Amino acid sequence: MIKFVKRIILLLILLGIVAVYFAVTGGGSKFRWLGEQSEEAGKTIKEKLDETAETADEVKEVVEKSAEGLEKIKDLKKNLP
Repeated sequence: MIKFVKRIILLLILLGIVAVYFAVTGGGSKFRWLGEQSEEAGKTIKEKLDETAETADEVKEVVEKSAEGLEKIKDLKKNLP
């Protein structure tokens, strides 16, 4: 656990150093570029999640219909002599 905390702290320090380096050498342009790329990635992720949600809804409907059909078959088996 101590090693994990130590690694997280070192990672944060390293990220801070990198951020200061980018700010000094390139100004805000690199941060703006990163923000634009993050925004594009976020839109793509949202679109893919929406597609996945639609597919999940379709699968749920198929499963529910299959369950209803199975119940009907069980009822028919019970009513057979």
